[in-house]
Amino acid sequence: MSIVKDVVKAGAKIPKKAIESSLEIAGAISSRMDGSLIKRLLELGVDLSTRAGVKSALTIIGSDSSVADDAYIALKNSLDREGFRKTEYHERALFLPQCLRNIEKCKAKMGDAGYVCSECGRCQIFPIKKEAESLGYKVYVVPGGSMVVNLIKNNGFKAVAGVACMFELCEAAEKLGSTKIWAQGVPLLRDGCKDTEVDVSRVIGMIRQKG
Repeated sequence: MSIVKDVVKAGAKIPKKAIESSLEIAGAISSRMDGSLIKRLLELGVDLSTRAGVKSALTIIGSDSSVADDAYIALKNSLDREGFRKTEYHERALFLPQCLRNIEKCKAKMGDAGYVCSECGRCQIFPIKKEAESLGYKVYVVPGGSMVVNLIKNNGFKAVAGVACMFELCEAAEKLGSTKIWAQGVPLLRDGCKDTEVDVSRVIGMIRQKG
């Protein structure tokens, strides 16, 4: 049986929006992901709505399934990019993980909407927060995904941007996939429960998007 038939048999499908964005998607793939592979998945009619679907498709075509999460986030970012850009800054929220804090020197206190940054400048949160707020974003430093869900639900944001480990980014992307909220995400450079790192310039580039 051909690869195409295998994919169809597995229940794969492709959203119309993904077809229309195929070239943009190919260019958005992370350095770990070959753009030609994404094009192939699109041609096969892969279900891009879940990371499990992407991982299954990679396995079917004999490619490295370990990059499924990277591919999934790159694809979701690409599909939501236009809507995100068209959303006014003041209608967006930025979620940063508390693990970016300098645990030993951080003076932030936990509140109802996450940690309240003291803007001491001793971690990567401050420069990102400063830029985001100057644009008009509402910024939250959160301890976990459950708080993110509640904050989005209670504040009616039209678009959100987030920084997290790849696992949490994927979970958030899947949850937001069933909503009308546009989303963009940047994974941490180093995971962990504390003193993690992110590419600050990449995050700032993400939140500045406008069109």
